[in-house]
Amino acid sequence: MALYEVQARKWENGWELRVTDVGVTWSPSLGDAESRAREFIATQLERDERTIHLDLVPHVSDDLDQLAVEARRALHTADEAMRGAAAKTKEAVYGLTDAGLSANDISNYLGLSAQRLEQLVQG
Repeated sequence: MALYEVQARKWENGWELRVTDVGVTWSPSLGDAESRAREFIATQLERDERTIHLDLVPHVSDDLDQLAVEARRALHTADEAMRGAAAKTKEAVYGLTDAGLSANDISNYLGLSAQRLEQLVQG
């Protein structure tokens, strides 16, 4: 299986896809870029698309690229924090239930709506 780096640069008609050591193609959207690049590589090199792996690197501008990296990191950190909060909430709910509190009391005790409490416990 081969790994190809694809530099995706935004331009007025979509995304230019520059595949290292293969060539250049384009995609109308970033969402279609991987499949377009994979198809392009397979055609150019006469390979099975299933054997082609991509490292797609989008580029708009240095500032926006850096901002996007920071946003993805922040989202990842928030996601980890949310999973940790859900685990702690479940633990608290089970303990409070064992202590005899009703679902309504638990919701009020933890400062969550009943619906949000249920989402965290089930999620």
